Amino acid sequence: MTLPALIRFGYGAALTAILGACGGPGANAKSPNGAPSGANDIGASHDADLAGARGKTEDLSEATSLDGLKQRLAPGSLAGIARLNLAARAFGPDLGSVLGDSAALDGLVALDVSDNGLGPSGVGSLAVSPHLGALRQLDLGGNDIADSGAGALGRSERFAALKVLNLSGNGIGPGGVRSLAASPLLDGIRSLDLSMNAIGGDGAQALADSPHLGNLRSLFLLGCDIGPDGAAALARSSALGGLTVLALSGNAVGDTGARALADAPALQKLETLDLSANSIGDAGAEALAGAQNLHALRSLQLFGNDFGPKGASALKRRFGDALTL
Repeated sequence: MTLPALIRFGYGAALTAILGACGGPGANAKSPNGAPSGANDIGASHDADLAGARGKTEDLSEATSLDGLKQRLAPGSLAGIARLNLAARAFGPDLGSVLGDSAALDGLVALDVSDNGLGPSGVGSLAVSPHLGALRQLDLGGNDIADSGAGALGRSERFAALKVLNLSGNGIGPGGVRSLAASPLLDGIRSLDLSMNAIGGDGAQALADSPHLGNLRSLFLLGCDIGPDGAAALARSSALGGLTVLALSGNAVGDTGARALADAPALQKLETLDLSANSIGDAGAEALAGAQNLHALRSLQLFGNDFGPKGASALKRRFGDALTL
């Protein structure tokens, strides 16, 4: 499993392992719903459901070069295929134009090109393709697209059907997030993953202020350096009122950020909240335990924090089996 996939599937556990330099992904990694993640799968089952992107998957494993891939993508060659998985093939930037120019991708609903070294130019080719308009799920994780690649996506008018977008591990900063947050590209997005991008508090504020996130249900910002100010911005945002999943592991939100999230009226629909490895002490733990707006939580992940027995006890009393420490 690739690094972005590990982050995506493992939420806080994966991030804690990465930050602790505890080794690479395991062979038995599982998706959030507990199902094994197969070699030719694309994203978590939950994401496919959110996107409405079920169907037959093809990985074109026999295509070991870009020339071979071009030959394999003859017109009609993907008839009956809903999902194309080309993850971790190291095809490079030219993969974008090969796919973008291929009419074989017309009608495809899910595409995984994570860990291919697309860079800004490769993602730019995808962003202008006339053949990806049916995509509902797109995984671009681990491609170093940077702010300019995020901007190309933000300017694109080709992804009107998109519901699930993974941009984890791409060297995107606050400027790239601002481009995305201002874009109608996000109007239909239900799951957005920006994990392992140093977006900082400014990037979190841009998301919080976006007028295009009314359909968002899952937001993954693991290891994004948002800090307490970023957590407070998300907590104040009316744009995120539909969220059911918020994953913020490894962001140093501290007690201040924990208090802000605990007091956030816009997060009343949250079912999963991941605040692992965030330097939260007893004060933050007690604030979460006393939160009046987190009554829908079914999973609260708080391992790798700094609170002691007092904070842990308060959390256990409030959240019971929903709590992971």
